[in-house]
Amino acid sequence: MERFGEIYVLKIGNESVKGPANNIVGLFLFFNKNLILLGDLTVDLMLHKLICLDNLQIGTVYFSAFVVNLDGGNTGFALYINQESDPIFIFRKEKKNEVSFHVNEEQFFWIVKNSQFSPGERQDFFAEFVEFLRLMEDKVSNYVFKREKLIRFTNSRDIVRYKYLYLTGESQ
Repeated sequence: MERFGEIYVLKIGNESVKGPANNIVGLFLFFNKNLILLGDLTVDLMLHKLICLDNLQIGTVYFSAFVVNLDGGNTGFALYINQESDPIFIFRKEKKNEVSFHVNEEQFFWIVKNSQFSPGERQDFFAEFVEFLRLMEDKVSNYVFKREKLIRFTNSRDIVRYKYLYLTGESQ
């Protein structure tokens, strides 16, 4: 891993990919000490919980929503399950005026695998989760990310995929 100012470069394989000018380049991951998920690779994020926005138990999973302080002094939003130290969802500023989300798929698939509920109960739980997350997204867009465009999980195409996986119990 090499450091260039606040940007770190990590070569993650010997695979070759064609660049825009048809030249062969290595596969690299660029990050700035914040959470980056790429396949099974996770670069740890140092979070400090600042404010607890809300808590809710859905089925057997306990969700806690926090405003967090990220490395570099940036503010983000994180959703934790049970007493996990890493969030299942994190919203953070990645571009100048844009906040996007990341999902910890390992935790998501743990929920899928360990859910013993019927498809109907799962449908109800997922709807309750989406409503909770939508409410939290509204709060953070109004109070934390007032000047940025928030890319909402609840309005994304990803929600359809996660809903299908949860309702069917598929854990890839």
